[in-house]
Amino acid sequence: MSKPVCLIVCGGKDCRDGKGFDAVMRLAADTPGSLEAPCQGLCHGPIIAIKQGRAVLWFSHVRSKSMRKSVARALQNGPIDPHLAEREVAKRRNTIRHKGRLKRIAEYG
Repeated sequence: MSKPVCLIVCGGKDCRDGKGFDAVMRLAADTPGSLEAPCQGLCHGPIIAIKQGRAVLWFSHVRSKSMRKSVARALQNGPIDPHLAEREVAKRRNTIRHKGRLKRIAEYG
C-alpha cells in the first residue's frame, strides 16, 4: 500500500463520549490534512480511518495509548501493523458516510 495521506476521525456522539477520544483528536490535530467525519454508524469508538491512496481503512476501539501509537506509526511509515490491523472494520473498507460533511481538524482542546 502507499503511504497514508489522511487521518479521518468519526465525530459521532458515541465516539466523542468514548474513552480516548480526546487523545485521538490531539493526534489528528498534529497530523496535517486530518478530517472529522459525522457519525459513521460503527459505534465502537473512537473510530478512525486511514486513507491510503484510494483505500479507506476504518479501525474501531482506538482507545489505548498503544493503539494510538500504532496509528501514528502507520501515518509515518505507511504499513498497518498487526496490532492495528486486528481492529479494522473490513465491512466498511473504502466507504465514508456523509463525505460532503467532512471538516478539517486544525487544532483540538
